[in-house]
Amino acid sequence: MNSIKIYILEDEIITQELLKQTLEDLGFKICGMATNAETALAEIALLKPDIAILDIRVEGPQTGIWLGNQLDIPLIYLTAFNDVDTIKKAIATTPTSYLVKPLNNKDLYIAVELAVSKIKNKAQIIVKDKDKKIILSEDQILYAKKEDQYLILHLKDSEKLIRSSIKDFLEQMNSPSFLQVHRSYVINKDCVTAFNSKEIIINNSRIPISKSYAKEILEEIS
Repeated sequence: MNSIKIYILEDEIITQELLKQTLEDLGFKICGMATNAETALAEIALLKPDIAILDIRVEGPQTGIWLGNQLDIPLIYLTAFNDVDTIKKAIATTPTSYLVKPLNNKDLYIAVELAVSKIKNKAQIIVKDKDKKIILSEDQILYAKKEDQYLILHLKDSEKLIRSSIKDFLEQMNSPSFLQVHRSYVINKDCVTAFNSKEIIINNSRIPISKSYAKEILEEIS
């Protein structure tokens, strides 16, 4: 069986079971399922799946997009709705695929393989965390700030400190997602929520853009 673990958020039980059976037949492990986004968020934190398949409109007050905004794993959205507003909100969370119901097995297989490919191609860095080492993938790092001989890696809900220069960090990650925007800052361009000619906003943090980088950066993220 494939070692990739998949979590499913789907409030139609028949569709949920069909997804589970189809993916298991393809060799993937279904580590959990839920019918509402709040339960899914709590279970995903415990089960740590590699991929999440999220129905956008599910039972309860929150949506699959709400959940997707809080995850840092590859996302595949399912929906019976393909209106422009829903699509725009989903795209803002950078999913690997967006599938419109009714599903067919070929499209589902392609979507999951694209998500698997994203996992395999992620840049990673190992950082010390107290008495252990942890692996951070590129999509977990929002931006990095230089402090003397160190870099502070800003994640969605925490920070990690590594001994590195910006140059060495960029070489180690070797990913087009990371851009130096200032002598003290590197950003993950996939996490940018707003920008102008002078600053970039990521997760409510304001990051300055140096004049020497401005033209190139604005071309990259526009």
